[in-house]
Amino acid sequence: MFLANILNDPVCQPIKKPYELWYKFMEENIEFWMPDSEWHTKTHCARVLLLALLIGNQKGLSDEEMDALGMAAIFHDSRRLDDGIDEGHGRRAAEYYKDYCHEHHLPYNAQTYYITCYHDQDDSLGLSEIAKSPCLSERGMLLYQIFKDADALDRFRLGPDALNVNMLRTEEAHGLVDFAKYLLQKSHETNL
Repeated sequence: MFLANILNDPVCQPIKKPYELWYKFMEENIEFWMPDSEWHTKTHCARVLLLALLIGNQKGLSDEEMDALGMAAIFHDSRRLDDGIDEGHGRRAAEYYKDYCHEHHLPYNAQTYYITCYHDQDDSLGLSEIAKSPCLSERGMLLYQIFKDADALDRFRLGPDALNVNMLRTEEAHGLVDFAKYLLQKSHETNL
């Protein structure tokens, strides 16, 4: 299992089982349009999954909220067309998620849809669309911010200065900056 060496770290113990569940689901079920991408791979999604679950655990999220983050993490970059900005890949991935749930008779979560759909957009748009949705609560905004932070924390894969820590939204994410660097280093060692 990818990141198995990290999962034994005490900081990961509370989220080890949900991480393993979502990681296995991604490996067995999610199709990525760019499987040979340099930056937006299942490996990236696995790190985002781990970071999102860590932040969510630290925030004391419910199991349902943790599941929404897990699904968003494993689907969020599955429908990329290129490794650039690729505006719109979030909406394509959200539609893939929605269709997947319908086709496989899985529970659909509107929060997962919105998080995935707007993760590639500016916060002003993402937060305003979440606020306008009658099916989402204020917690939807928190989940969106947690997810955006988890995705941002993995920007170190793009270079040592790729993350602007001033753009992180949650206190918990600020506390995970060094862990995110460590996580990237360990995932490179695993993939050698």
